[in-house]
Amino acid sequence: MSDAVPLPDAAPQRPRWHLIALLVPVACVVTAGYTANITWAALVKDHPALLIALSPINRYLLLTTNKLSTATYFGVGFIRHLLPDPFYWLLGYWYGKRALRWLLETYPMLRTLVGEEGQALEQPETRKILYPLAFLAPNTWVSVLCGAARVPVGLFFTLNAAGTIARLVLFRWMGSVFHAEIRSIVDFIARYQWPATLISVVVVLIGIASQFRRRRGELFGLTQLEHDLEEPE
Repeated sequence: MSDAVPLPDAAPQRPRWHLIALLVPVACVVTAGYTANITWAALVKDHPALLIALSPINRYLLLTTNKLSTATYFGVGFIRHLLPDPFYWLLGYWYGKRALRWLLETYPMLRTLVGEEGQALEQPETRKILYPLAFLAPNTWVSVLCGAARVPVGLFFTLNAAGTIARLVLFRWMGSVFHAEIRSIVDFIARYQWPATLISVVVVLIGIASQFRRRRGELFGLTQLEHDLEEPE
């Protein structure tokens, strides 16, 4: 007898507010991330809390940790890390195979993990991979996969929160070990913040153009999300 757990069937027609309740916060989070990637050189020295509030990615955590109090670093970093995950988990949970189809179109590399249509999530050995991923890398696609695979919400957020704390502790420790080196980097960036900002703008614009040219990636996927979730199977 197979131990496979079938994925949920196509989602029923959901109320319009369900889609809006997901699209608005997801759009805000993505916009905040791009804002951080453009303005990080101007924020890293004098407004470090704002920088990780916009985007708590690893390099920003490392560059800002020594300029923030313990309470601010862990408070802002923890909340901002966890903030988008309930919405992405709900995206997978509410929209099932539609959400997986959108995810795999946005991040084609995931097909090697979950199959062409996400069918590998029906197998216990693949589902088990989601638990360490929820701890180690609770990002956009992990949250959607966990929701679509019906990973229990309590377990998902327990792993998510524990992994987030572990990450913050790691970068706090690295900040103390490499304090002098990080301070030198931050001072250099602050001294040349306007050239660095100009370079950041160019890099972000090239990245956005590349996403739309290749028709994949986070920002392009966001523009397709409403269409993909409402399109009939």
